[in-house]
Amino acid sequence: MVNACLRAARLHDARSQKALHALVYAQLSREYRGLSSYVVCAMRDALAILKAHRRRLKRRPNAAFPWVRRLFLKVDPSRFHLDPETGGVRLSIGNGSWVAFPVALSDWHRAQLASGKVGQAVLREDRLVVTLTRRAPRPYVPRAVLALDTNEGSLDGALAGADGASLVTIPLGDVRAVQARHFERRRRLARKKAHDRRVKRRLLGREGARESNRVRSRLHLVSNAVVRAAKEQQAAIALEDLTGIRRFFSPRLNRRLSAWPHRELHRQVAYKALAAGVPLVHVDPRNTSKTCPRCDAIPKRRAGEAVFVCARCGWSLDRQLNAGLNILNRAVRGHPEALGGLWFDLDALRKDAVKPLYAPASRAARAERSARSPVRAMAVSDSRTAARHGVADAATR
Repeated sequence: MVNACLRAARLHDARSQKALHALVYAQLSREYRGLSSYVVCAMRDALAILKAHRRRLKRRPNAAFPWVRRLFLKVDPSRFHLDPETGGVRLSIGNGSWVAFPVALSDWHRAQLASGKVGQAVLREDRLVVTLTRRAPRPYVPRAVLALDTNEGSLDGALAGADGASLVTIPLGDVRAVQARHFERRRRLARKKAHDRRVKRRLLGREGARESNRVRSRLHLVSNAVVRAAKEQQAAIALEDLTGIRRFFSPRLNRRLSAWPHRELHRQVAYKALAAGVPLVHVDPRNTSKTCPRCDAIPKRRAGEAVFVCARCGWSLDRQLNAGLNILNRAVRGHPEALGGLWFDLDALRKDAVKPLYAPASRAARAERSARSPVRAMAVSDSRTAARHGVADAATR
């Protein structure tokens, strides 16, 4: 259905649901009798795919036209029923016609289904994805602010409240080590299977999916720690708005920064903060690591310097922690009704030790060691040791 809608929209340049409805609804309704709601869902999906394709054409004029190659079915809540106790699913395929099949549910799935209202479901060849809607709690009135600067290896910033302030850091664990390891594997596979594009594509896709899963599991630990620490301190979370960030560096550095999972980390923190009732604010990231938090000066600095030094007032601090202080200042100034009234001594912050809010002792990698060879286990143990040394260095900085 989606491909038929895409074909008609491409031929007649249809960009609205009204125009596409006049082109394909009658034909698809006759071909798929009794499935008019699925036809409407197919038209919506086709229009969304075409909108993304037109946006892609602005960057790459020779981009290939998108076609759906995997079977899927989007089902409205009124056309399916899921029993959370037995795992039985009843799916409508027409007027008075239903298909029943079981799905495997764990205790965690049953708990999630009991805590929300079942929405739309997406049926694929190997899985059933069910969306849940919940009522988010009202955010509390914050008594502190947790401002964090997003870096490649950690989240650095400050936690300021009515009782005082302290510098904090949240290491991301071995995320960079995992990405570097899988990059080397993909490059080796690409060279080894250069003669067979089909096998190379399948192997590279499998390697990329495994890397994505491993990185995402580690980011979930970090985002959980951020939201938990903010809720315990009754603090609001302040992050940088990195939408539309651009990079003009060397190709090697651009490739590494393109794999930087800052967007996924911010997405996890955003929806978990919403579910926990934690206030979340975004600030302008411009010159956060170049501005002096005391006198607002932007001194010139050399590339690669790890310590920020202000030539006007003499302020000096680690560049990443300095960016976190600027994010804290902008959050307090930009949201005075919610975050105003806070005061902290910059000199006391500079003398204070950095407190790690979360020490990832490779909990996510612990379950992966059983099925690895000795060489891979040695690499994981080295990355875990490096992560622990990084936490110790940050705590004594």
